Amino acid sequence: MNFRLHRYGGCNDIIKGTACAAVYSLCYSVCQWLVPDLSSYRFYESAAICALLVAGNLTVWQYDKKWIRTLIFYNGIVLSAAFIPLLSGQRVLHEEIAHAFVMGTAVFFCLSSLQTMAWQVRFSPVRRFCLGMVYLLGAGFLLVPFLFWGYYVVSGHVLSSAIVLTLFQTNGSEAMSYLKDQNVFLWCLTGAMVLSGIVIMMYLLYRAGRKTGPYPLWIQLLLTLVTLAGSLYVMEQSSSYLPVRIMDETENVLQEYQKYGQAKAVRQVRLKSLQNLRVSSSGGIFVLVIGESENRDHMQAYGYDRPDTPWLSQQAGKADTILFTHAYSNHSLTVPVLTYALSEKNQYNDIPLEDACSLMEVAKAAGYDTFWLSNQRHYGAWDTPVAEIASTADYQLWLNERNGTEDCRTNYFDDILADKIPDLEESSNALIVIHLMGSHGSYGDRYPQQWDIFHGENERIDQYDNSVGYTDYVLQKIYDRVKTQPRFKGFIYVSDHGEEVNLGYFHEATKFTYSMSHIPFVMIFSDTFIQEYPQMVETLRNHRESYWTNDLLYDIMVSLMGIDGVSTVMPDLDLTSDGYSLDRGTIRTLHGTKKIEE
Repeated sequence: MNFRLHRYGGCNDIIKGTACAAVYSLCYSVCQWLVPDLSSYRFYESAAICALLVAGNLTVWQYDKKWIRTLIFYNGIVLSAAFIPLLSGQRVLHEEIAHAFVMGTAVFFCLSSLQTMAWQVRFSPVRRFCLGMVYLLGAGFLLVPFLFWGYYVVSGHVLSSAIVLTLFQTNGSEAMSYLKDQNVFLWCLTGAMVLSGIVIMMYLLYRAGRKTGPYPLWIQLLLTLVTLAGSLYVMEQSSSYLPVRIMDETENVLQEYQKYGQAKAVRQVRLKSLQNLRVSSSGGIFVLVIGESENRDHMQAYGYDRPDTPWLSQQAGKADTILFTHAYSNHSLTVPVLTYALSEKNQYNDIPLEDACSLMEVAKAAGYDTFWLSNQRHYGAWDTPVAEIASTADYQLWLNERNGTEDCRTNYFDDILADKIPDLEESSNALIVIHLMGSHGSYGDRYPQQWDIFHGENERIDQYDNSVGYTDYVLQKIYDRVKTQPRFKGFIYVSDHGEEVNLGYFHEATKFTYSMSHIPFVMIFSDTFIQEYPQMVETLRNHRESYWTNDLLYDIMVSLMGIDGVSTVMPDLDLTSDGYSLDRGTIRTLHGTKKIEE
């Protein structure tokens, strides 16, 4: 045994292999460092597996230069696709780079292993067929990152699931019409470069495949099988790699389309039945901003000891602003909350949800122009019901092109929403709903680096408070944008639910604490609105300390906008009414299953 170890390298091979694994791990970490992301660096199990495979293969194949060169080039091409979003100002996380790095390694190892086994086939026609299939598979894998680069070159945009989904809704004539408007030369040049790159890489793979080494054939084949199994496992785990994520998102959304279509048909019938609504007031422009996961206990405006809401704290002292101190969410999850908050259904009435009209439907039927701007996802298991409510808006903008249920990431930070608010000079009555990503976990993903201000509590709380501070800036930016509109009447901000930050429970309903229901609720009115409706404003001021849950948001908005003919708005549930009667003993959360006992 000692003789054989000496013959095949022995301790020297172990040392070299360890060094190779260390170099691979260092490159893995450096690639994450190249992206400006506040999240922690990741060293996944898949990276350790790849490092071991690198060490084993380099040792057995005696550090073959052709093989190493091909590994670097192939891995580099696969990895490069993950950096494309940076070129268009989008955010890239360390996790995405980490998954891209190991994906490139795993794909190459998979092809190299299959190629090695194909070369062992003695019957020449079968061997050539097997090798041909390996190179075809390699070209197919390589085509994916090249397509992402090609699309970026010809369009200037990052390929996303939202773009891929349009292909499923485009017929042949539309596709041809689109191509006619494009730079054909650029398309052809890009296509030629993609094809050339694939051909060159397949040639390098072919040259690197005919390896020989001092180790017995059985050791080589055993390593090949282990490498193949390990590579397939790593590929399956690398779900955050940009092309893989987009394919997963697309598949998820396509499955949701059928449900969405059925719900849309029901909404259209319901909308036609709303014929007797009208705007009895002077109308105007109302802006409803829906926050995400913001706990009022972590807001300076509500007494928190960190200066994380300087704008709202200053605004709360003005006569045009009402800060409600006892607002609660009706659930701890976004979809249950907004399904009630933006419809006639609430915890205190018996209206079946499927029969409840939405705020967007009622506003539109009464003659309001309706707008929905969101940095949340359009489709997915937790977003589709909200998308259904938004679907009747006259104008919709979904900035987050990511879809599906894999994560809660965004392409842009929330402040871009203020820049997307349309010019409403020609609109007499309008409802604009803006849905923020706010403080949704992971908290450190919600703000640019310059908002990394607070340090000292613990990382989770610091990042959450930073996200609250950034949201305060976003709200100020939105308000400054809309208050100049000639017909502006009111700005309303409310969060969907709170967050249990201190204990790290987030907003998981099974671990419910009252912090998950603690939400901010603010109204800012124009001077014109205050002059026209002094009694309503005074009633709201008198209710600033009243107990209220946000499933009653629909009732307030209908009253503020002066929509008559809505029979389901009851005075005892309407905060604009002197007859509002809910208090600490009667309000509920978790859709009526839990009392507010504080």
